[in-house]
Amino acid sequence: MAIEWDEPSGCFLLSGDGFSYAFAVDRDGTPLRHLHWGGELARADLPGLMAAGTARAGSNTWSRPRAHTEELVAHGGSRFDECALQVEFADGVRALDLRYDGADINGDRLTVRLADRHRPLTVILRYEVRGPALCRWLELTNHDEAPVLLHRAASATWPVPWQPAYRATTLAGGYAAETRVRHQPLGPGRLVLESRRGIPGHAYQPWIAVDGGAGEEYGEVWSLAVAHSGSWKLVAELSGDNHLHLTAGVNDFDLRHTLRPGATQSLPQTVGIYAPHGHTDLTARWHTYERRYVLPRPTQPRPVLYNSWEATFFDVRHDDQIALAKRARQLGVELFVVDDGWFTGRADEGAGLGDWTADPAKLPGGLSALSAEVHALGMRFGVWVEPESVNPDSDLYRAHPDWIYRWPDREPVMLRRSYGLDFGRADVREWAFRTLDRLVRDGGVDFLKWDMNRSLTDPGSDVDGTVWLNHVTGLHEVVDRLREAHPELWLETCASGGGRADLATLSRFELAWPSDNTDALERLIIQEGYSYVHTPQTMSCWVTDSPGYLTRRPIPLRFRFHVAMTGMLGIGGNLARWTPEELAEAASYIARYREIRDTVQFGRLYRLASPRDDEQSALSYVAADGSQVAVFVFAQTVRQNTWHRPVRLRGLDPSAVYRDVDTGTEYSGRFLTHCGLRPSLSGDYASELVVLQRTG
Repeated sequence: MAIEWDEPSGCFLLSGDGFSYAFAVDRDGTPLRHLHWGGELARADLPGLMAAGTARAGSNTWSRPRAHTEELVAHGGSRFDECALQVEFADGVRALDLRYDGADINGDRLTVRLADRHRPLTVILRYEVRGPALCRWLELTNHDEAPVLLHRAASATWPVPWQPAYRATTLAGGYAAETRVRHQPLGPGRLVLESRRGIPGHAYQPWIAVDGGAGEEYGEVWSLAVAHSGSWKLVAELSGDNHLHLTAGVNDFDLRHTLRPGATQSLPQTVGIYAPHGHTDLTARWHTYERRYVLPRPTQPRPVLYNSWEATFFDVRHDDQIALAKRARQLGVELFVVDDGWFTGRADEGAGLGDWTADPAKLPGGLSALSAEVHALGMRFGVWVEPESVNPDSDLYRAHPDWIYRWPDREPVMLRRSYGLDFGRADVREWAFRTLDRLVRDGGVDFLKWDMNRSLTDPGSDVDGTVWLNHVTGLHEVVDRLREAHPELWLETCASGGGRADLATLSRFELAWPSDNTDALERLIIQEGYSYVHTPQTMSCWVTDSPGYLTRRPIPLRFRFHVAMTGMLGIGGNLARWTPEELAEAASYIARYREIRDTVQFGRLYRLASPRDDEQSALSYVAADGSQVAVFVFAQTVRQNTWHRPVRLRGLDPSAVYRDVDTGTEYSGRFLTHCGLRPSLSGDYASELVVLQRTG
């Protein structure tokens, strides 16, 4: 990895694992001219890059400079393309005229300073090379004596190299149907992905990939993510002459962010990853980036988890929980989690949020007694919390009705029978930290499932219009303080399922809940999309009862377990109702999962056949050292003409020999790649797990 400044050409060249990125200073009236994002280049290539990068002037109706030639598109002059930055000065001027004002290189970090030619406003461009990724963001400082209003404050502009045609890949969906992989052609105009909800939301992951016709194993792909736990926006704008640039950062919807005199605002990071060898390569690079630079405890295996939500719902009782815990431990569970319903006044979703003390009628000995018994069984102990919301029927709201988001002259909007707590307030953040600190310390809690079941509304308590940024800053502050106070505490992010699983959140949480939908058939598609970007070790996957309470679809236990074993395995069924035969079968699956856990959680993922394309699908994981391969095959149904369909593997050493640990059959890597396995699937909801061990 290197960042170089080439004086003769006036270029910066940033190089990481398998990519280079280049831009030049102060050319053609542009403070920073973008040159390259893609395959690796050397410093000797810069003169040729400069000569090849001269933009055609074109019609005077075009935006000038063209967006794809600028390193940062800021509103002002004759720029009509999608811009990253738009401000309003105190006298009403809404245009920027930026000039280059110097740069500093510090190892794998680059700082570039821009300044407005007429106003005391500086814009700092931050770059950081992190393995296969380039991280970019902005900092703005107002040196004036009057405030500056930010109408648009995206973190970066990312031009993508010219292609004959472009295709976008997004992870789209909704509640209980999150992260579905979608490919769509891009035509002239704007594709806008966004969340306006104060959280990343369920409609899209804050991520996009574009290519010119790539497949799983071939073709260049450029991808971009917004590392932000709040409202975000990502725009892909394609010009009529086929030039594409991406703009990414916080959402400008209702932004109104006031930059006061002397104040500096740092914007969220955007992360760009280029993959030269298709979408499998892209996924591997995102997984590498997360494991090296994002996740807490990236090398620690995630435990087998049990969560009692679907077993008891709100009816949490000490004896019932211990009975479930004893059965869970017999199965091989390592972490026992009590979900919603354990605290005072919580008979349903209409009361109790904000009063985080154990209900004495449900838990006579409190959390500490329950935790002690779970610990004595040899498991870690966790509970569910929703610290950012409050029910009107709670002691907290009765004591502090001013702590919620609301307009001063109207009733606040209630969602899921709760209001949003203003985490921009210092007193609310202090309450949240001290409450959770006491809960963890006094309750013997090892794990928190942090939920957020509502969008943010009514930001009237924030006179500066900064609620969309301040809430996220406050959330991160509370979580960071809690982790510092309790270094052994583990956290799971949840927002009505997969509503908050962005990179900024995953940098503070060990795992994520991808969806409230635990139906195994639906999860195949949801988990395919989640793992497209995020590592399987963060993907919490439960085996729940059949039929499930959302889809009412009966599915065999074997199929449910195999689907859940492709991520972080969890159990969420009512074990009190499972038969001895089901419990024994479950224990065997958990034992097998432990044998392949490192391969699934830390290995390289290959999508062999997508559940979006056919009734049969397959995926495999190859261990980091290549010693083990776990192959999962699924069939919603097996028809007469699809019996014994071959599953060809990828990522193997062609000269190595791999032994099936169950049958003893040996295959060469060459055979498995070109001929494949032929699993015996029959009937409906059929599945197979083949574990291969490299011999010698």
